[in-house]
Amino acid sequence: MTKIKFILIFLLASLTMRAEEVLKTPSKSTPTFFAIVVDEQTYLNTDGAVDVYKESVENDGLGTYILVNDWKNPQQVKDAIVKLYKEFKTLEGVVFIGDIPIPMISDAKHLTSSDKLDRSTYGSLKRNSVPSDRFYDDFDLKFRYLNPDKRNSLYHYYSLLPDSPQKIEREIYSARIKPSEGGVSKYEKIKNYLLKVAELKKVKNPLDNALVFTGYGYHSESITSWSDEQLSLKEEFPQLFKPGGKLKKLNHTMNNYSVKDMLLRELQEKDLDLAIFHAHGDEDVQYLNKDAAFSKTQDQIEAVKKSLRNKVRESIYAGNSAEKAIDELSKKYDAPKEWFEGTFDHTQIVKDSADEYSKNIYIKDIRKIAPQPKFIIFDQCYNGAFHEDKYIAGEYIFGNGNSVAGIGNSTTVLQDQWSGEFIGLLSYGVRFGVLHKKNNMLESHLIGDPTFHFESVSDLNVNNLITLNTNNVEFWQKMLSSNSIPLRNLAIFMLYKNYGNTYEKDLQNYYLNEESVVIRFHSLKYLAEINSTIFEELLKISINDPFEYIRRISAVWMGKVGREEYIPLMAKQLISDESERVIFNLRRSIVLIDPEAAYHQVSKEIDNIPVLAQKNDLKDHYKKIMLNSNKWLNEELLANIKDDTAKPRKKVKEAVNFRIYNFIQAVPELVDLAKSNKEESVTRVAILDALGYYGFAHNREIIISGCDEIIKDSKTPKSVKQEALKTKNRILAGLNNPLTS
Repeated sequence: MTKIKFILIFLLASLTMRAEEVLKTPSKSTPTFFAIVVDEQTYLNTDGAVDVYKESVENDGLGTYILVNDWKNPQQVKDAIVKLYKEFKTLEGVVFIGDIPIPMISDAKHLTSSDKLDRSTYGSLKRNSVPSDRFYDDFDLKFRYLNPDKRNSLYHYYSLLPDSPQKIEREIYSARIKPSEGGVSKYEKIKNYLLKVAELKKVKNPLDNALVFTGYGYHSESITSWSDEQLSLKEEFPQLFKPGGKLKKLNHTMNNYSVKDMLLRELQEKDLDLAIFHAHGDEDVQYLNKDAAFSKTQDQIEAVKKSLRNKVRESIYAGNSAEKAIDELSKKYDAPKEWFEGTFDHTQIVKDSADEYSKNIYIKDIRKIAPQPKFIIFDQCYNGAFHEDKYIAGEYIFGNGNSVAGIGNSTTVLQDQWSGEFIGLLSYGVRFGVLHKKNNMLESHLIGDPTFHFESVSDLNVNNLITLNTNNVEFWQKMLSSNSIPLRNLAIFMLYKNYGNTYEKDLQNYYLNEESVVIRFHSLKYLAEINSTIFEELLKISINDPFEYIRRISAVWMGKVGREEYIPLMAKQLISDESERVIFNLRRSIVLIDPEAAYHQVSKEIDNIPVLAQKNDLKDHYKKIMLNSNKWLNEELLANIKDDTAKPRKKVKEAVNFRIYNFIQAVPELVDLAKSNKEESVTRVAILDALGYYGFAHNREIIISGCDEIIKDSKTPKSVKQEALKTKNRILAGLNNPLTS
């Protein structure tokens, strides 16, 4: 037994006798402090690396506690953190090292960016729960403990309570140091990682080299969306656009099949500081590319055949027979049966698999390289699934290179969004955790050391300004005159948080008069949070904003607000906008207001086009889309829910659609159905849950008053009352994130 391990065992023994979690207190007095939460076995088996890490954090100006225990459940961990926070209000964050219990949150789909499956329909608690450390870092959220997982002792299931706050506002930041398994032991990986970080903290490293990659299917292949991102990046990181700086902007179309090799090579560039991935993903893969463009017809046919073969294999994996899968796909795609030949041929299977492998990054690819970016944003589904044994973010951060931390998602994530809010603050020495604290999504997690930061371009201590000067409005007023867009943007945020809704006129002024797309975007976002008539009126202007993303999100908001006066503006933009993504959002949103009126207005706009040879074809195209939406709403969704002969399971399935498709005309009928004691409780609960997604609706008062009636009605079952209370609280609290709500 090593001397270090003997000392650690002695300390843990004395800790057990004192029945306390705190093993070590800070050795330095600092304005704010930090806590390391680690399990006993990890602490013992990493040979003092946790203490080396603690010392490196303190040498960087952040006093640090170490909390060690044989943690049994999330509540025990949370109690220890909250106790520290109450005793010392300046606790700014924590990191969980090793096997720390994982909260699995259900009944909180509205706190994610992307809708989750409905538990009452699909049954699996694990499948419908979100692994989330918001349980630990947002102290106000209230949960009901359900049960531990039968197979994985780290998993513990919780349900968000109806009387809990229905939006996330974190008191502290948190992060996970939990490596992806494989190769050496997890303890060896943690040890090596902590020692690596301690060494990297000694090096002054400004952020002057970054990489942004956009994979296929992102931005709906809109070149306008892709190019406009460069405008915001230039405002956030002006140093990258000057001599001495470097920003490499890669797109999956640039090199067809060799894009994987190109990206793996770039990720190993020695001085790379920041990498941003915009792409689809899973726990074990980053999807980069699709089939290359082909010049020959036969090559295109072969690509379709391969796609069909893969679809058959997926269908069989899902439980269908080969004959049924081929028959259905043949009819769906009008494909000859002979195109499916080779589906079960071993040689063809190997060839198809190799072809797919050449287009994407898998875990074994990452293990062969030494990733260099200190900070990575995984704007991808499941890449941050720290609850799994193996996951993409864990391979990068705890692998062979110099990567320190990354933001990843434990489940699915809504893409085509502004994934780097306040990212420019990284240039000002802001700690990764301080930056991530502003992310309020249930599924978003920081993997790695949250205290790490780049060398600042300013003498200001922006970390302390954010954590200790939140309410210093005089300082933030002065900061409005800063030449730095990231700092001016931060000042507006701080003033908005201090003044709340009374800052509305100032935000309106910033949106209307600022040249900065970053400030215009954030000002409009805060107005969306306030959600008043000023915001609703401003959408009439923002739908034609020069910046593509603002138009894109304005199109979504207009549909969710649902005012009929928006239809002419939306129809005009639908016909004239150059961005595929804006057009997609408008097409999807305009029908939520009034499908028939939308079609007639779009037809007028088409008629007004001076030169268009195929006007009738275009009008027929929109007629099919919009009138089918009207039919779907009235003859299927509402009709099936109101059908007295329909089973509750079918009614629930239809009601779930209203979470995504917020048809404004449906609100009165949905509220009446939710109030009806003739309906089964499970149906009423599903309808109320869906109505909770109507936070933007101009007629949302109908929902609130309907919930009040349900709550007051003595005949209302308990489960329905609870859901009514939850929906009412959701509407009153406002949107957790207006960009994804």
